[in-house]
Amino acid sequence: MKDYYLLIGLNSKEIKILDVRQNTKGVIEVEIGNRKNKIRCIYCNKFTSSVHDKLKPVRSVYLDACGSNVDLIIHKKRYHCYNCNKIFTEPININTNNGSISNKVKIKIRKDLLNYNLSMNYIVKINRVSKYIVEKELLDIDSGIPKYIKNLPAVISFDEFKADTKAGKYAFILNDPIHKKVLDILPERKKECLIQYFTYCKNRHSVKAVISDMYEPYLLVTQIMFPKAIYIADQFHYTRYIMKALDNIRIRLQKTYGENSNEYKILKNKKNIGLLRKYGKEVDWWVITKRYKNGHMVDALPSEILDKILKISPDLYNGYYLKEEFLDIINHNKDINPEEQLQKWISKCILYNIPEFIEAAGTISRWKEYIINSFLDERYNNGFTEGINNKIKVIKRVSFGYKNFKIFRARILYVFNGKISGTIKNKNDLK
Repeated sequence: MKDYYLLIGLNSKEIKILDVRQNTKGVIEVEIGNRKNKIRCIYCNKFTSSVHDKLKPVRSVYLDACGSNVDLIIHKKRYHCYNCNKIFTEPININTNNGSISNKVKIKIRKDLLNYNLSMNYIVKINRVSKYIVEKELLDIDSGIPKYIKNLPAVISFDEFKADTKAGKYAFILNDPIHKKVLDILPERKKECLIQYFTYCKNRHSVKAVISDMYEPYLLVTQIMFPKAIYIADQFHYTRYIMKALDNIRIRLQKTYGENSNEYKILKNKKNIGLLRKYGKEVDWWVITKRYKNGHMVDALPSEILDKILKISPDLYNGYYLKEEFLDIINHNKDINPEEQLQKWISKCILYNIPEFIEAAGTISRWKEYIINSFLDERYNNGFTEGINNKIKVIKRVSFGYKNFKIFRARILYVFNGKISGTIKNKNDLK
């Protein structure tokens, strides 16, 4: 019998195993009861050994043992206290108040919810509980988070991700990029909604910087709600405009050649495209690589491949070096006057008269002030936010989406912040 206590993890000094059996479904049923004969009254704190009656046994889901499912059949008694003349149920601190799951299963559910690679349905299945219990546990954890953030850090970041909420296609995420923390998630990113949300913030004038992409409503919200903050365009987003301009030149040229032409095959090859998209210093031009040519693999230097690509068109040649020059300005902004260099770069784009880069230069020109703000501090970027968004995609994908935004929000905040507080009292809190 001692082996059962060790395998199941029960305290033999407090719990007594009455019987162990396996039912027709293969679940091991362990009947347990309180080992103590004298119980302290929960009202007057005096000991009593007078048993009033026995309650109906309660089944509680327990942790698996040795690869088998285990259920506890808990026998409880009610005692009569002669000192205060009250009747109470003996406490056995092994399961929740409703008795359906044990405390250890409850802890395991919380640990499983922290793993963003596990879907809600999978957590329900491995813990042998209902979906309502998992959702209740999740909202139980999340209920301690206030409805509005009243005190914001000095630096905050805005972004959005696809959520398909009732309010719109995108949900809004508010982060603290310096301390790596998700502050809140809203069901929509509309300007009016954000302004209303931030009116509850007490220290709006203490916010020094807002980092985001080049989305006009975010800029307007910053100017209205955070008058002392500078707006910072994230480097990843404005660099992407330049990369896209170069790629659009490649696509335009690719369409002008037949599918059997060498030019088409060179521009279509993904490995070749990588040479265009990377910054010059990220490529080792003198390391031989393998390329597919004329039905077999051949050795080639990246520099030779790039020369073949750039000879296809002057637009592609000039576009490539415009991209490289822009990235030089970004990467060496401390050694030069970035504002002056950006203006020269914009003028050069107009001079070359490449449609894709004229459009990109127009965007850079409109947001130049906020791009330059990104050079003030290396920490002022949305790298943390983009990483969070990638994990949110995993959370959504493994569960095939979330119909209930409240559950989705709670899961995200718990995964990234790990808050454990609060109590859900009824099913209406899940709606």
